[in-house]
Amino acid sequence: MDSTPDTPEQPGNASPGRLPRDVALENIVMMTGLGRYDDVRRLLADAHPADIAELLDPLDEPRVRHRVFRLLPPETASAVLSLVSPSVRDELVANLSDRELAGLAEELDTDDATDLLETLPEERTPTVLAEMPAELAEEIGDLLDHPPDTAGGIMQTEYVSVPQYATVEQAIGLIRRAHDDVPEVHDVFVVNVERHVTGVLPLSYLVLAGPDEAVADIMDRPVISVPLEMPQDEVARVLQKYDFVSVPVVDGQDRLVGRVTIDDVVDVIEEEASKDIYAIAGVESESINLAHDSVVKRVGERFAWVLTTVLLGLVLALVISKVFVETFEKMALLAAFLPVIIATAGAVGLQSSTLVVRAIALGTLSFQRILSVIAREAATGLALGAGCGVITAAASYLINMGSPDILNLSFAVLIGMVISVTAAACVGTLQPIIFYKLDRDPAVAAGPLVTAFNDVLGTTLYLLVATALQA
Repeated sequence: MDSTPDTPEQPGNASPGRLPRDVALENIVMMTGLGRYDDVRRLLADAHPADIAELLDPLDEPRVRHRVFRLLPPETASAVLSLVSPSVRDELVANLSDRELAGLAEELDTDDATDLLETLPEERTPTVLAEMPAELAEEIGDLLDHPPDTAGGIMQTEYVSVPQYATVEQAIGLIRRAHDDVPEVHDVFVVNVERHVTGVLPLSYLVLAGPDEAVADIMDRPVISVPLEMPQDEVARVLQKYDFVSVPVVDGQDRLVGRVTIDDVVDVIEEEASKDIYAIAGVESESINLAHDSVVKRVGERFAWVLTTVLLGLVLALVISKVFVETFEKMALLAAFLPVIIATAGAVGLQSSTLVVRAIALGTLSFQRILSVIAREAATGLALGAGCGVITAAASYLINMGSPDILNLSFAVLIGMVISVTAAACVGTLQPIIFYKLDRDPAVAAGPLVTAFNDVLGTTLYLLVATALQA
């Protein structure tokens, strides 16, 4: 009789080696708890490291997670360690010795190994490097010296280069000999005796060319390269603009020192987008794990911007109570439409600031045309304010028909809406630009700051108009 396997059957439409997440997770926990480690190894043998990382992240039992991680072969474990969430990675790393961690880092590309070591406590990095082969430790140490958000910080030192005087046959031989050190070759860089990149050679060119053809005759030129100190978001734009798979990185003397590949750029794009989203939301850190982090940590990460909003709100309360109390006493209905104006102005201001932040991130905002950008957003705000103002003023007239101050109220709502929304559009446009010019993250200006500021501004302008009409 055929024996029934212990592992669950995969659905007919499941890809080989990939189990349904909930089924796999349940089986891993159960078999690990029973000490059936060989079954766990078999279950994960053909799984992709990204799928294993996705399974380990939500585990609520650290002991099970550590045990499963130690059952993985070194090559798989190193990849999983670079793919799990920051909190889980820190937890796993804390349970590894320096020698074990160094062994896993050796399995990674130099850029991924550098990223891993950057997450370690400062005092532990030298001890882990000391456990590595001297040459590799020196390469990673050099990469650690570069700021992590620059080309030097995200590049890898594994690449294939051939001399410009080589033939196609010789170039193919060099690529084969370098395969163990550089298993993934996207482009071959052609260099002269000074290590300057004189051309780029896609593999397809080598396949189609004759063996005796000169590399210099078939390579692409001119060469687009990036300097070590170029910010990572600009590196990403270079690869996106020229549709590159990889780009060479050069030092101050234009010598080839590494490469940035498309997979690094995907990570950069995700990281930069995450930074902007968190900044717009007014969250200080992007390391919050919704599944595991405590309430204390969540409060700590978000308190600063919430407090800023409260303080600006108190400024608004002070302005109303000290300056406009008589206005409210004479026309109490003004208060009913205050939230409408605040919400509309805040929404338009946030839209303007978000558009500017995104334009800065994509490099599409020309700072030689800042005045034109501000003027266009002001005109947009004016049009939006006029349209919303007419609708709101008409609604105020219909709702309060028969009130002795109905005309003053409706006119105050109309003019207050126009002025507040136009001012909010201008402020929302200016704030990110000012932050950028001050070398601060412009996305910060698109979050609670612009919303709270527009609340104060919109309310003040609305009540100023109402007070003037009463006078």
